[in-house]
Amino acid sequence: MTKAKHWFAAALLGVAATSAQAQETFLDSFKPGSWLCTSPKVYDEAMVRVAEFAGKELETLKKELIEQRKCLYIDAEMVESMQAPFALTIKREGTKVQVQFVVVNRQRIELLHRRTNKSVLQGWTDESNLVKKKVL
Repeated sequence: MTKAKHWFAAALLGVAATSAQAQETFLDSFKPGSWLCTSPKVYDEAMVRVAEFAGKELETLKKELIEQRKCLYIDAEMVESMQAPFALTIKREGTKVQVQFVVVNRQRIELLHRRTNKSVLQGWTDESNLVKKKVL
């Protein structure tokens, strides 16, 4: 092979590697066990309360915070029901991020019928609660 062909082959390999990297997209999703709250201040207050409970009666705290419309607990089931593009970061304040995401709940009513509810949720969480997921 001539030098020109070697350069051309090397350039093609470089372009192929670059386009393969460009196709790999990583988007944010939640770690199961995260909290989503109405503001950074409410998030911090909720985390103090979670630490006080130390795992005891956490269900009571989850129920209380959701009834007061302050925070929502993100469990593994909700993470699985999140739709792409997963959690979109809207704002940042220090280590807190405001995110928006869509959750889809499907309920089988009869053999061939289902009810599908889509909800757009938005709130604040600590950025350590987000994890990058590879999307093809």
